[in-house]
Amino acid sequence: MATARHRIKVSYTDEELAQLDAQRNQVRLSRSEFLRRISLGHHLPDANEFAGMAAIGDLLSVNADLARVGNLLKLAIDEADGQFGAPMLARIEELVLETRNTQTAILGKVEDLHFEIHPRRKRRT
Repeated sequence: MATARHRIKVSYTDEELAQLDAQRNQVRLSRSEFLRRISLGHHLPDANEFAGMAAIGDLLSVNADLARVGNLLKLAIDEADGQFGAPMLARIEELVLETRNTQTAILGKVEDLHFEIHPRRKRRT
């Protein structure tokens, strides 16, 4: 079922429009949504949330890269067929372990950052 929408015409000077656009760009909303939220007293997104979510995305990307490196190291071991000496195999195993530990640390930081951005959400136990 379609809902009825009503349009309200509002006039701005060039300077006012530039100020409006600067404010709405900070919170990544369209003009209509920004004006609707302001006029009705609704919550505006916090610009810091966007920075935090971008940081989470970056950390998860690094985590995925580490997973690929770990998988390549394991593949190198599997395909070596004894060509690597014991010291090289030990070093590769050590790198795999370091990769896993780094991934665990990254995921912990992602979770900490997530709950800093969204403090009312509950942590999984």
